[in-house]
Parts: sequence; structure tokens; C-alpha cells
Amino acid sequence: MMNTAKIDLHLHLDGSLNIYWAYERSLLRNTIDKDMSFEEFYNILYAHNKAHSAENFRKFEIVCDVLQTYEDLFDATYDLCKRLYDLGLIYVEIRFASQQHCKLGLSQLDALKAVIDGANKAMEDFDIKIGIINCLMHKGDSAAFNEKENLETIEASYEMFGKGLVGLDLAGFENNCDYLEYAPLMKIVKEKGMPFTMHAGEMGMGEHILDALSMKPDRIGHGVNCVQDQRYIDALRKANIPLEVCVSSNVKLDRNYAGHPVRRMIKEGLKVTINTDNMIFARTDTPNEHHLLKMIGVSEETLIKSTYDSLDAAFCDAETKKYLKEKLDKQFKV
Repeated sequence: MMNTAKIDLHLHLDGSLNIYWAYERSLLRNTIDKDMSFEEFYNILYAHNKAHSAENFRKFEIVCDVLQTYEDLFDATYDLCKRLYDLGLIYVEIRFASQQHCKLGLSQLDALKAVIDGANKAMEDFDIKIGIINCLMHKGDSAAFNEKENLETIEASYEMFGKGLVGLDLAGFENNCDYLEYAPLMKIVKEKGMPFTMHAGEMGMGEHILDALSMKPDRIGHGVNCVQDQRYIDALRKANIPLEVCVSSNVKLDRNYAGHPVRRMIKEGLKVTINTDNMIFARTDTPNEHHLLKMIGVSEETLIKSTYDSLDAAFCDAETKKYLKEKLDKQFKV
């Protein structure tokens, strides 16, 4: 199970906390009712996946509320990196949205530095490489709703680019407005020379994949609704763009694991990488995803290819890629 579980390019910090740490720290910070039991807290975060909705995103508010100080962001990042190392991963890109962590006075730059510092400390202590991705956010009923915050995200990221920050993302509630409203922001990111990925084609609208491709991202997050129309599949194949597929995360009450389109995406020749998204909410980790994929017929060879595709698509520098490739070659006896 561990042999192919080596790289994760799509992992959210807030959705991958140690759940007991989050509970204890939430009580300490008074961000939950003092009478809430751990079992109640657990049930909220581990509730069955629902269709993407504003209600479903409240889980993120609960965990973000306990990540509002330098100490908490540092500790959460360090702990996550240690757990990833214990799972056998050699490279992970951890993403978060700095604008979500300023409720108690941190600036976006402060929040970004806290996460980078936590990752750097973990890399000193464990043999794992970490890259941080900062997320622009879909919010409100138009891109104008939080344009100021998104511009601040870009500026803070640019200051830390190459200093632990490896790229940006566009995340959040994908269906809240015309997806193309975010094109001017992504143009700024591209002009600054920072790689970026975009959540697209996850929340019901496969056409967002075409919108995303028009903005020239380096990767696309999820992209599972490409199967709604062969045109979307053909466009992805032509672009040869890596897809950050997170199977368990996109399994809902009305779709079992085998019903996820990942097998068709692989068969269609798309560049599929395997990731976890949110370890708490999806109740998974990278080794588990590889194990479950084998159970539904995805071959070991395909998973190894996906791991190398992940390395190729990673936002880390050439020296880090060379080091990681040597580790993979040794693992897979290439």
C-alpha cells in the first residue's frame, strides 16, 4: 500500500488538521462552545459529504477559526508535515488561504510566514520536502466581493515566492459567479511569474474547465466534471495539463468510490495525479487513496506513472525535483 503513495499536490491545511489537536485548541481559543464534547466536534467535521453548498463550507469556518495566530498556524503545519512523513510521503504541496487567517490581527504576510516557518521546521526534523501554495478565494456573489483581499494574497505570495511559497491557487465556492470574473487576477499572477493551479470542474459545472484553460494555469484542481462533455476531455488532453484528482473528497452520498470518473479520465489519456484534498473531511490519506484505487482496478503501473506525473507537475525547483526523482527511482527500482 505504501509503495506508490509518495507525492500529494492538492492538500488543504485547514481540512487536514489533527482532529483532536483541533478540538483541544478550539476549546483553548474559545472558538467552540465550552460544553461541546469531542464526539460532537468529531461528528461535525466527519459528517457525510454533501453536495457542494454554502452549508458544507461551514466545516472550513470551524477549523479556520482555530488557525488565527502564528503559534496555531505554525503548530498545525508542523504537525501535518510530521504525519505526512510518517505516511511515507516525500513531497507535498500544502495549500491554505492566508486571507482566511486574519481575524485576530495577523496580516496575510504574517499568516503566510507562520505556515512557511512550520514547514521549514518540519523539513529540518524529517526527510520530507514541502511547498506552500496560497489560495485566492471565490467568495460572495462576484469577484469584486473580496478583490482587495485577493490582491493582497497575490502581493504577500510574491514577497515569499521562492522562500517556501511555490505557487498560488484559486479555491472556494466555484459556482458563486461567472468563473471568468477571476481572469484579471490570474493574469496578474501570471505576469509576476508565479505558477498557479485552479479549482475547476468540481462543483457541477464542467464548462469551468474551458474557462480555466483560457487563463493558462499550470494545473487544474479536480476537473472531474470533464466527463460531462467530450469537448472538455478533448481540451484537457490537448492541453496536456495535470489534473489534481482527489477521489474520496468527491465521493458523495449519491456516488460510491467506484462511481468516480477517475478510471475514465485515466482511460481517456488525461494527466491524472492522485491527491487527498482534505484528510479530515474525506477521511483519507495518500496511501489509502492508492489502496482504494487498486481495489477498483487501477493498476500498480498506472499509480507509479501518476506519481512521476505528480513530480513532473510539482511547483518545486529543479534541484528539488532531481533529488525527489532519485528517491522515486530507488523506490521503484527504475
